[in-house]
Amino acid sequence: MSSKNKDLIISALISMGVFIVILTVLIFLGLTPKTFSVDNEPEKPLIKNQEEVIDSNNDSYTRPDAIVIPKINVNAVIEKPNSTDVATLDNALTNGAVHYPGSGSIEEGNMFIFGHSSNWKIVQNQAYKTFNGLEKLNSGDEIIIESDGQSYVYLVNSVKLVDEDDALVEFNNSKRSLTISTCNTFGEKQERWVVEADFNRKI
Repeated sequence: MSSKNKDLIISALISMGVFIVILTVLIFLGLTPKTFSVDNEPEKPLIKNQEEVIDSNNDSYTRPDAIVIPKINVNAVIEKPNSTDVATLDNALTNGAVHYPGSGSIEEGNMFIFGHSSNWKIVQNQAYKTFNGLEKLNSGDEIIIESDGQSYVYLVNSVKLVDEDDALVEFNNSKRSLTISTCNTFGEKQERWVVEADFNRKI
């Protein structure tokens, strides 16, 4: 075997080794694209009871504009897409927190807001850190929702890490409430922090 062929084989083996190492690191960090599921189970959606969403085509359906959580220094604009299409919701996530269309409004129901969180120290897009620290909230902490120049205070009643095999949000529109969830990709099967809060007062 010529030295040239040996060099080519060695180069190919080195390239393959580098590829395997990089792929292993990406898989470990959860950064590989999830285009299929080994067990062929469909991904669980964030919304459990789609039939319970509110009819948003009425004059008393006011959507939130921004969310402020003083304890963890959250101050984010809320995107308000009009479609529940996954691609549309994922695109909205790149800009900040997202209000799920048809979930509760300022006037009534369970308002569902979701957004990215990241444990990376450096991220290019700050929207990927929208809900960093959500797990540090405790019962009684204040969450402020802003809409049309008004501010509405909600008080946290639960903070939990939801297992990837559990449905995340079950709408109950019998009272004014708020559910916040971390979300890497809408509908992706993964663990998430979920915070539930009840309306307290307008300020």
